[in-house]
Amino acid sequence: MIKLTDVAILSLTKLRARLVRTAITIILASLLFGILVTVSLVSTGIFHSINDFRKDGLTSRYIVSVSNAPNDNPLALQNTMRDPALVTEAKKRYEKLVQAKTAEAKKLNISYSQINDQPPYKQTENGSESLALNDPNGITRELLKEKFSTTPAFDDKNLSEIAKKYHAAKLFSEQQFAIAKGSSLAPLADGKEVFRETSNETSANANNPQPPVNSSSLTITPPEISNPFLLANDGGWQPDGKSLPIILPQNTIERLLAMDKLPDSASARQKLDRLKTVRERASGLTFQMCYRNDVSQTQIQQALQQQREISANKNKKDYQKPSLIYALPDSAKCENARIASDTRTAEEKKQDANQKLFDSKFGKNTEPSSRFISFKIVGVSPTTEDNLNPEQIQNSQQARNASDIINNLLKTDGIGQAIPRSLYNKLPNKADYADVFTYTPLYLFGNEDNIKRYVEFTSAKDAQKFIDEQSCTVQYDNTCQPKGRQYQATLAFSNSAAIDDMQRLVNSWLSYGMIGVMILAAIIMWTTIGRTIVDGRHKTAVFRAIGFKRIDITAIYILYTIILSTFIAICAAVIGFACAHILDNQFSLDLTAQAQYSFGGLDLAKRINLVGYDWNQLLAIITACLVTGLLSVVLPLIRNVRRSPIQDMREE
Repeated sequence: MIKLTDVAILSLTKLRARLVRTAITIILASLLFGILVTVSLVSTGIFHSINDFRKDGLTSRYIVSVSNAPNDNPLALQNTMRDPALVTEAKKRYEKLVQAKTAEAKKLNISYSQINDQPPYKQTENGSESLALNDPNGITRELLKEKFSTTPAFDDKNLSEIAKKYHAAKLFSEQQFAIAKGSSLAPLADGKEVFRETSNETSANANNPQPPVNSSSLTITPPEISNPFLLANDGGWQPDGKSLPIILPQNTIERLLAMDKLPDSASARQKLDRLKTVRERASGLTFQMCYRNDVSQTQIQQALQQQREISANKNKKDYQKPSLIYALPDSAKCENARIASDTRTAEEKKQDANQKLFDSKFGKNTEPSSRFISFKIVGVSPTTEDNLNPEQIQNSQQARNASDIINNLLKTDGIGQAIPRSLYNKLPNKADYADVFTYTPLYLFGNEDNIKRYVEFTSAKDAQKFIDEQSCTVQYDNTCQPKGRQYQATLAFSNSAAIDDMQRLVNSWLSYGMIGVMILAAIIMWTTIGRTIVDGRHKTAVFRAIGFKRIDITAIYILYTIILSTFIAICAAVIGFACAHILDNQFSLDLTAQAQYSFGGLDLAKRINLVGYDWNQLLAIITACLVTGLLSVVLPLIRNVRRSPIQDMREE
């Protein structure tokens, strides 16, 4: 057996024998394995960065929104509203109410007619009687409440027991409110309220200032949802009763700061600078909105209508102005409409005063109320769509480019505006906001509440299993299938399960890609090594003739293959690392801006790195490179060492 040094010398000699062929082999195989190294580095870097972003938000969590399954009986509401017992009781109560109103009107010497009052029942098309949904006296709602309120709106204990079977980590909920019916929470334009006549279509459709707060959906959120979006030190908010703490979307805060919307062509640096500016200026930002109850709203509208009518009839000699004229208040003070002129007689004033007493006794609000409501920004949530009309809504649903698709996958949805419960509970004057946080259940299909429930699971698998086995889906006929299931459940806030699945898919694709590359590289190297062995038959025969054994020939070609594979592995690593760093320098800033906007995290120091090291994966690629080389030498080498050296010398 020859020495190892001689084996090495002969192996290196074979590498130099066909330099062009060897170089082409190294380049082609290195490119193939270099692509694998690049994909490994880039995918690992991206997913490590994404996971780092996800830690501070909701996209690393598996939260399921759970609600009662709808009543699958399409006639349930109709049967309830046409219940003869309820209709009969409604008639009795309405008759009693009419008697009370008639007596009170007589006592106050004002006019009242049952004809002008709406009963809580009506005639249906087939001649039967039904409760009226739009009952101004509240009798219908009162009867439905009595019928359903004894049954819990939701069985939280049952949900907890079922969720535990799926390894639920925790259950939590948020409360949803709206301002009092007929009231308004108006935004200010340059510190002033904009008065518009709602009955005048031209005025009502004018460019109203977009309200920073949606008064029809005020949500008090638990810490599990709100904490990831809170600013440092709660943005300077203090529980002194002077302001309501609120989390708002970034684009809403930009409007409050009078910042122009960035164009789609904005650079990554501009986007990151905008994020930094918004976060810095949001802390401590306070704004006001003007709250008006229904009476104050009515008087403002009356003042606007009177202004228009007086202006339109000012040149008419026979035109008589109203005896009671309202004037608009100072638009910067959020006050009630003031009386500009009052020419009513003493009797008219008495009649109006008695009418107010009458209305107040029977549940109507008669006193105007208006005041500023102050809000303080305590957190920033991801940007939401500014949809103003159906066309824009439709357009917003279409992704314009790959960036939009990535944004839709990564972004946190469903937060929008939120009032953190942990801060709201510290308010010493919650009663002052009673008209802002109201909830009126309708009891149309049973007992109701304003609580939205969530279940958090420890894995996407458990969350999806809970949905698959416990939730039903509403069909076109409004039934919920499969029947018998008591919940509607969907993943909430983020695409956390989809992101996990994408990561698994990328790793799977990388494995398949590695197999494909190994096959292609094996073909390339098999061709090269096979050609090298064929070209060296004469030399092999000479070596055999002077005493070389088969194992010596085998050792030479195996070492030759190992050296060749090592060169390929080194070149592949160099190519892969170089490409990954080039991609990182080219796209890291853009992807960082995209991630900051999508995840809505508050740590602006985080960035997307396109170079990450999964050493097991990289080792597998290098090992695959070496194994591919060794596999490619097996067949040509077996054929070579089995051949007769005398025959090879004769053929030469």
